[in-house]
Amino acid sequence: MLAPLQKLAIFLLSLGLERGQRVIELMDSDEIKAIASEMGKLTEISAEKQKIVWSEFERLGYHNEMNCMEIISVIRMMFHGSKITEKSRKRFSR
Repeated sequence: MLAPLQKLAIFLLSLGLERGQRVIELMDSDEIKAIASEMGKLTEISAEKQKIVWSEFERLGYHNEMNCMEIISVIRMMFHGSKITEKSRKRFSR
């Protein structure tokens, strides 16, 4: 079972370098630290994990035509409207 931060790291990497970077640039410094740390821990992402994570974000409302601010809104839904922090890793794990 993946924690929300792990799912977010996989999702951002799945968006592609340029689009993922634009989304990250909209986060505050604490959020960036939390997600950068999680992204640094990823060594390999299986196609199955990527598909599961992508499907979860689609259920939250993500679609390819969204702009970066809309994507941030979907990300916040994963964290129950809160900002992304290391604390959210434990609080919202499923």
